[in-house]
Amino acid sequence: MMLKTVYFDLGNVLVFFSLPKMLEQMGKCTGLSPEDVKHLLFNTNLRELYEKGVIHTEDLFKAFQNRSSKPFSLDEFTHSFCDIFTPNLELWKVVEQLKKQNIRLILLSNTSECHYNYSAKNFPVLNLFDHKVLSYEVGAWKPDEQIFRKALEHSRCDPSECFYTDDIPEFIESARRIGLKGEVFTGVEKLKNDLCKLGLSI
Repeated sequence: MMLKTVYFDLGNVLVFFSLPKMLEQMGKCTGLSPEDVKHLLFNTNLRELYEKGVIHTEDLFKAFQNRSSKPFSLDEFTHSFCDIFTPNLELWKVVEQLKKQNIRLILLSNTSECHYNYSAKNFPVLNLFDHKVLSYEVGAWKPDEQIFRKALEHSRCDPSECFYTDDIPEFIESARRIGLKGEVFTGVEKLKNDLCKLGLSI
């Protein structure tokens, strides 16, 4: 069965990001150590609440403000949080080729309001996507099957006609459980081969 829809993850697929750079920049901005920034984001439920849209950028800003004695603005904070991405230009060419073949393109990402807005502003490849299924908008987080089912609502085809690529194996496994085809993203050449095996000429 020919593929009709391809889902792409955002981070470390369409764009690369540097976690060490983010922790260092946020530390300099807030006056906290990179270790304290990491603890606050990843060892509490703060990141999860933010990426599920339960709290918003201003709430995240206030959470860091409350733990810091150093003054910093919302703009300074969001810049330190977001200026961590670089484009995967080689993959963008594949996205453009799929678009020319009338493949439906859907972005499927665990992301936050701030990170997505930054990416949409700076990475024009996102304009090629027919729909975006973002964790903070739908209130569900990969690997929860709910976010994949939400994505399927926009595919306009059978799950077996959909392909998903992500850098995290656990997320691919979850997608497969509801009938999507999927392969772990490890590089552009492998992705091209994966798509060719499913009948697309890239």
